[in-house]
Amino acid sequence: MTTVLQARHLTRDYLVRRGPFSPPAAVHALVDVSFDLESGKTLAVVGESGSGKSTLARLVTMIEAPTTGTMVINTIDPAHASAREKKQLRREVQIVFQNPYGSLNPRQTIGAALEEPLIVNTTMTAQERKDAVSFMMARVGLRPEFRDRYPHMFSGGQRQRIAIARALMLRPKVLILDEPVSALDVSIRAQVLNLLAELQQEFGLAYLFISHDLSVVRHIADRVMVIYLGHAVEVADRDTLFTNPRHPYTRALLSATPVADPTAKKERIVLKGEMPSPFDPPSGCAFHPRCPLAFDRCKRETPQLEQKSGALVACFAAE
Repeated sequence: MTTVLQARHLTRDYLVRRGPFSPPAAVHALVDVSFDLESGKTLAVVGESGSGKSTLARLVTMIEAPTTGTMVINTIDPAHASAREKKQLRREVQIVFQNPYGSLNPRQTIGAALEEPLIVNTTMTAQERKDAVSFMMARVGLRPEFRDRYPHMFSGGQRQRIAIARALMLRPKVLILDEPVSALDVSIRAQVLNLLAELQQEFGLAYLFISHDLSVVRHIADRVMVIYLGHAVEVADRDTLFTNPRHPYTRALLSATPVADPTAKKERIVLKGEMPSPFDPPSGCAFHPRCPLAFDRCKRETPQLEQKSGALVACFAAE
C-alpha cells in the first residue's frame, strides 16, 4: 500500500481569554500525535468527547495549522507549500461531516451542490461536469431524478450519500469521516458503512474514521488510534486492539461497548470522575487521576508510545 499522508508529532494549542484582567490560557487540544494514512486502508480515531478527535480532523483537512509538528501529503508539506500546491492538496483531502443536513446548502439543488467543487477547482466543460455528477450520484445509490431536488426532500441516509458523493467529486486520496453514521438509524448505518467500504476499494481511498462507537470501528477499521485528552495512548491493528487491549483507558472503552451475544461475559470497567480540563491537565500521565492501575511514577512522568505485545502503548502499567 502507498502512504499518502504522514503526520509526525502534531500538537495544537489554543489561546483562550478568561476575562478582561486575566492573561490568556492555553488549551492543549492535541499533544504529540503521529500516524500514517495508507491508500485502501482505514485508521480509526476513538475517544471520549473533548479528547481531540475533531481537532485532529481540522489539522488533516488543513482548516487549521498545527502549533508544532509536521504533516506531509503526497511528499508535500502544507506548511511550506506554494499557493498552487496548497490548492492541489485541498483537492486531495476531503471531509464528510456528522450532520449531512447542516453541511448542505438548503437553497441549492443536489446537482448544483455536487457540481460546485468542479466549477471552483477544475476547467471541465458544462457537459463534463454534468456527466461527472451523474456518475457519482449513481455510484452512491442516488437516482437521476434527485438532481433537481433540495436537501429537505431527502432522508438522513440519502443526505449522507449526497455528502459522500460531494466529497468524492474531486477524486481525493484522503477522506476524513467525522462521525459519519452516528446521526443515522441503525438499519441505515450498515448500508452507509458498506458503501464506504466499496468506494474505498474502488478509488483506493485512505480513510481517517473518527468515531466514539467502537462497534462501528470494529466493522470498518484496519488500525485504531485511541486518544485521551489530546494524547494518543494506544495504536494497534483492529484485531489486536479488540482482542488484547493494553491501555486501561482502551479496556474501559471496550467494556462499555454492547455485545450482541447474551451469553457472553463481560467485565464492566467504570472510570471514576470526569476527564480533566485541558486548561489544567494533570502532571505526568493525563489518565492517571482516573486510572485503576496508576502508581507514583504515573503522576511524575509522561509515558511515551512503546511497542508492547504487538501494539504501541503509552502506559507504565501496561505490563
